Amino acid sequence: MINDLLTWFVAAVKQEPTLAALQARVFPDVAPEQTPNPCMIYQFIENEGEPVLDAGAATHGTLAFQVRIYGDSRREANAFRESIRLKFQGMTPQAIGGGWKIEGSAWGDLPDTYEKETKDYGALGVVEFHVAR
Repeated sequence: MINDLLTWFVAAVKQEPTLAALQARVFPDVAPEQTPNPCMIYQFIENEGEPVLDAGAATHGTLAFQVRIYGDSRREANAFRESIRLKFQGMTPQAIGGGWKIEGSAWGDLPDTYEKETKDYGALGVVEFHVAR
């Protein structure tokens, strides 16, 4: 289930017109050194209990990904985070492959970051997917 969702999630980010600048810069865990901004890093989260997340039906499970979008400015990083939130928050049921479907989703913002050494602005969030067969 995780691999089917992950494949779908990355493809959905890369295909979203409002995220076109991220298409070639979506990475698991860490971006390669010298990757230009904007870029997005994602990580699977085993258990997510953020109280800010919307409620959703989880018949087979809830899987969550933390996303971090890096930009050259706070405005750029936050704009990409907002596009991701709009794309994935409160989704209607949708097939994702492997016989799985998303029954709903939720979004939670996390604190912003700034990395002095690289001068990168980070905008973070968590997206939960409620998945069933």
